[in-house]
Amino acid sequence: MSAQPDSQPAPAARVLRNTSLLVIAQVIVTPLSILINAVAGRTLGAASFGLLYQALTFSSLVFLFVEWGQSNVLTGRVARQQTAAGELLGSGILLRVTAAAAALVIVPLVCALVGYDREFLVVLELAMLAATFATVSAACQDVFRGYERTDFAAASYVGWQLLSAAVVIPTLLAGGGLRGLLVAQVSCAAFGMLFVLKMLPRMQVPKLVVRRAVARELFRSGHPFILFGLVILLQPMVDAAMLSKFAAPASMGWYAAARKLVGILIFPASALIAALYPTLCRLYAENRNAWRKTAGDALFGVSLVVIPVALGCGLFPEVGVAIFGQRDFGPAADDLRLLAPFVFLVYFSMVIGSCLVSSGRQNGWTVVQLGSVVISAALDPPLISWFQAHYANGGLGVCTAAVISEVLMVTGGFLLLPKGILASIPRASVGRFWGLVRRRT
Repeated sequence: MSAQPDSQPAPAARVLRNTSLLVIAQVIVTPLSILINAVAGRTLGAASFGLLYQALTFSSLVFLFVEWGQSNVLTGRVARQQTAAGELLGSGILLRVTAAAAALVIVPLVCALVGYDREFLVVLELAMLAATFATVSAACQDVFRGYERTDFAAASYVGWQLLSAAVVIPTLLAGGGLRGLLVAQVSCAAFGMLFVLKMLPRMQVPKLVVRRAVARELFRSGHPFILFGLVILLQPMVDAAMLSKFAAPASMGWYAAARKLVGILIFPASALIAALYPTLCRLYAENRNAWRKTAGDALFGVSLVVIPVALGCGLFPEVGVAIFGQRDFGPAADDLRLLAPFVFLVYFSMVIGSCLVSSGRQNGWTVVQLGSVVISAALDPPLISWFQAHYANGGLGVCTAAVISEVLMVTGGFLLLPKGILASIPRASVGRFWGLVRRRT
């Protein structure tokens, strides 16, 4: 294993810088994201907002197969071999566009055959069309992550939210409804795709080339990650399907609003993972000691961030729900209270997953996640039915099952971590932190 070059910044410093850029971007765009969701919730109502959530959940599962695990493969390959970025990206885009075109035809037909109504089919088709443009942009962003260039990712994120707010909000206020919202999102996704493709030369990405051998290799290398990603997306898919079957439509909307707010709360962890994963991939190949130290620093870092975030979720849920409107979404506050332990646990599971995947242990991690999905699927029907009958909010059952399954996931993930990571957590910093807590209390 080679030593780290002197010209490279320390891995922890690089991860911190990249994470900070993404967090700063989130701070800038969070008000815009909240505004978009607030306008959508207030103009669409709980039932239509729940329908949108269900369609987006279905679309996410479909596009897992469209992307075929390429996200982690592209980022990891480019991080190790940047000169091959052009042929990796060109071949990857071809695979995604071909699969997306097939999905746009096949998936709505299958949904129609199993009994979904026309309104859902239209909403699903528009959501998938937006996802088609977005997956091309995502492939480019995967390459930029391999370059460890989160500055562009952060700038793109801000620009995307500004564009979305400028187009989506007027559309909703003008009475565009659910379909108008989705058409606006399709337009924004298409513009974003063209912009990112135009920026490739400036980011020093080589000319895009399609090579059949590279496409086959990407497809083959994506196999382990497709199962990994499938298990991740099965959870929301199962939850949405169970809610549509055992709960009232409004419960789906309340749960969707709660999950939107949770998504905002866990963004710091998502930003950390986006910056951490390519660095871990490189360090695992170059310097295992630095890899262990960087992973330990990340676990310690999330432990500091997650405590106030989870407490805020549990103690002040009405603040978030007020964004959507207490009249239509008031019961979502109870969903958020139950999801507070989930928020606490998911910060750790995201870092653990990044460590395991970068070290080639994604198969064991997939088994753990599959176990959590099985438990959630088993618990959802009785819990949703019970909470729907006693509290008129079946979403509370999904929240309870999510917490139980996340406990299993974090426990299993810690058991799978390679030796040395937990020992590398800076004990002196932990001691100073808890000493400060004791003095303040």
